[in-house]
Amino acid sequence: MNYQKLALIPIALFSTLVFAPRIVYAAPANNRIVQQPASDLTSSKFVNRGTEIFLNGKTLNIPWAQWQVGNTTRLGISDTALDRQLGVVLFSNSNYRTQPIDWYRSANSTPVITNAKLSSQYRYLDITDLARKSGWQWQLTGNKLQLNTPATRVTNVVRDTTPKNGKITVTLDRHTPWKLSQTPTEGYLTIEATADPALLTQLNAPLPTLDPNLDPDDDPTAQKLEYKITSSKNQTIVQFPIVKGQRAGAKLLSPTSLEIRINSNLANIPDREINWAPGLKWKQKWVKLGIHNFPVSYLEIDSRQKGIKFRPMLAVEPSLVGTNHLIKFAPTTPIVAAINGGYFNRNNRMPLGALKRDGKWLSSPILNRGAICWNDKGKIQIARLQMQETLNTSTGDRIPVLALNSAHIQAGFSRYTTEWSSTYTPMQANELIFTVQQDKVTQITPGNAIGSVNITIPPNGYLLTLRGQIELSGSLPIGTNLTLQQQITPPEFDKYAQILAAGPWLVRSSQIVLDAKGENFGVNFSKEAAVRSAIGTNNTGNTLIFAVHNRAGGKGPTLGEMAQLVQQMGVVDALNLDGGSSTSLYLGGQLVDRASATAARVHNAIGISIEGD
Repeated sequence: MNYQKLALIPIALFSTLVFAPRIVYAAPANNRIVQQPASDLTSSKFVNRGTEIFLNGKTLNIPWAQWQVGNTTRLGISDTALDRQLGVVLFSNSNYRTQPIDWYRSANSTPVITNAKLSSQYRYLDITDLARKSGWQWQLTGNKLQLNTPATRVTNVVRDTTPKNGKITVTLDRHTPWKLSQTPTEGYLTIEATADPALLTQLNAPLPTLDPNLDPDDDPTAQKLEYKITSSKNQTIVQFPIVKGQRAGAKLLSPTSLEIRINSNLANIPDREINWAPGLKWKQKWVKLGIHNFPVSYLEIDSRQKGIKFRPMLAVEPSLVGTNHLIKFAPTTPIVAAINGGYFNRNNRMPLGALKRDGKWLSSPILNRGAICWNDKGKIQIARLQMQETLNTSTGDRIPVLALNSAHIQAGFSRYTTEWSSTYTPMQANELIFTVQQDKVTQITPGNAIGSVNITIPPNGYLLTLRGQIELSGSLPIGTNLTLQQQITPPEFDKYAQILAAGPWLVRSSQIVLDAKGENFGVNFSKEAAVRSAIGTNNTGNTLIFAVHNRAGGKGPTLGEMAQLVQQMGVVDALNLDGGSSTSLYLGGQLVDRASATAARVHNAIGISIEGD
């Protein structure tokens, strides 16, 4: 694989170690440090790969790989899966080929240094020695890795009774994989361990309310603390309540214990900066804005590096109709990272904004909203975008076309091509659909009711649908010859092969230019405090994609706060993307900004790919 080639495609710890040219990986059971020349690591080929692990009898969607180093076969697991699903803590690094980690280490010990190996989709960490030292056993069954960890028991769980500053300490008889997940109201700690029935009975005893004089409807902190601990099939789950604005964080305390803190403390999300691949950094930090602190996950990409490309991605390729979860469709493509893109109609799952890929318009801009365009040389531009198409008839008439492949319904003509789908179904009652083949009107079909007919979109033409304005119904009789003109504003956008729109435009030349009303966003949308995402560039020419979640003790940023946040983080130009539950930052097979279960479906996305293997 050529690790110097990166590609970006549209669809965000603590080390000061200095690494020598020879790469060091974790010591085996005899604690002897083994050194391997870096050239051996980069040139070694994969011998087996898969995307599922059968962990102690349970199937998990975790990418893994094996490769040869000398006479030994090494086992690697995706770094983000180790971090998000197996309880391995990743620290900051200074070289993408190595990764400091924490796996139940003693308080005074240093992080374990693992080797990393890149593929076109994942960054695998070599856990061979760590797994052996921990007593793991593994074998292959087809493309599934069977992984068994030693039998482990939960010996105690100590829980706090104060919801605003809750703490759960779990003690084990040995270290074992674990996973922390959270919904807005509940948190779950899943541990690969069993618990004795007597301990479960003791731990599941009800706790008193915080204050019996408070009304739970008036003060959520007065709600009864409903802890629940279950154990079956070699797995123990600790379920705990989450008060609005809280965030659960995990910390490994010792080789046999871990702690869950349930509060709005900034320490629950530690700052880190991971060199993930050449030209790609994964960063996580708290950003202070006034009296508020916001957790920001983002990726910084050197978009000037040779081989970097941007491409829009659709959730249901190749159709423009349909949505899917980013975590589901991103792994099916050769990308390493992605972020949600533009807006869409959540009812009919159709696009609401500009999409252009490889020089072909997929969907037109709407409502003067902000868009980003780029080329394969790393040049990027952001502006408010408009398109005007005009039909010139053989009789000399000029008829405006208001939209291309869009769910934005307006009175007048709209145009639909095979990029939309193979067929078109009326979105409004009493539409009149004109079939155009080889620049000639060949058929006129009434669409009496919504969804009443499915009309084939000709590969050698397009459909025109007329909504309202009945006076125009006779302007295109069968046999009319048509020519189509297209004008883009600003005109320089037309030179770019890739475009994605969302909005509003946040920052231009390091100054905030937010004008939600000018981009036809509603007042409530502008003022709403919500989870948000954005894309921008900094003064080094790098591209940044951001996911900003709820502030400590409160809700996410408003649009104004989002503009200030990205400006404060050094962007020169920035565009707001679709947000709320759509906000999803994907890296190496996992969502790294939120629990996958809390992310909604999206229509399109922006992503990053690494060429080759």
